[in-house]
Amino acid sequence: MAEDVEAALLAHPEVARLDGAIASYLPGRRVLGVRVGTRVEVAVVLRTGRPIGEVVPELRSRVAGVAGAAPVDVVVADLEWES
Repeated sequence: MAEDVEAALLAHPEVARLDGAIASYLPGRRVLGVRVGTRVEVAVVLRTGRPIGEVVPELRSRVAGVAGAAPVDVVVADLEWES
């Protein structure tokens, strides 16, 4: 499921990348920015095109579409400034 969550987040136009503050450890690889357990925790770096308060609910919805009813915690770890 961690890889599906990763793909859903990276498909959002305001997500620049996932942050390595948290991770899921899979055989032979890590999925940075996603931890799946009784809760789903994600850490993202957002572009500055839209207000954070608008983007975070959209990200929660995308993750819920993959993870089902598990609570979703979204951490905005950083912003990527557009030039």
